[in-house]
Amino acid sequence: MTKDSAGADVRASLLDAGLQVWSDAGWAAVTPAAVCAAAGVDDASFHAEFASAEDLLIEIFDEGTEERAALVLVAMDAAGPGRGEQIRACLDAYTSYLLQDPRHAVVLVEAIGCPPLRGRRRRANTGFGALIAGETAKLPNPPPAEKVQVAAQFCLGGLVELTLAWLDGTSPVTRGQIVDHGTRLFESALMTR
Repeated sequence: MTKDSAGADVRASLLDAGLQVWSDAGWAAVTPAAVCAAAGVDDASFHAEFASAEDLLIEIFDEGTEERAALVLVAMDAAGPGRGEQIRACLDAYTSYLLQDPRHAVVLVEAIGCPPLRGRRRRANTGFGALIAGETAKLPNPPPAEKVQVAAQFCLGGLVELTLAWLDGTSPVTRGQIVDHGTRLFESALMTR
């Protein structure tokens, strides 16, 4: 094993442990000591990779955001040309991502309370809204882009709440409902003029 691959393994372990601690106990519990204990590495290893716990949280957030966005774009590109098909593909990719690793749901919600992540979350949601507006503009008879942006922001709030309900073992919300009802709700909201 080369020094670079060992460093990459340590970094990956720290990122995974950070996500686990965040998911289990909230962003405030993501400290170098807690992450090192979860990853089975020493404090020096943590500080060789990250300047602070905030830097670790930011990387976890950014990686998850980039992965979700990439999956959504691929799914939308592969979907049919209709508005509903595009939205359904987007929601299916999003829920598939969370189905593979439900811990990432914490990032969608807890970033609001974490000062270093609050602005990043806002920019990510604004960017996702812009992506939806851009894709909607390619479809026949689109509403004005600024109205689509507002509708997308509104829908994202509901999507997060549905996601939390779906991942809560006591809720009756299913993944299929998020995709089916979410498609209809997004489609209706995005066509508001």
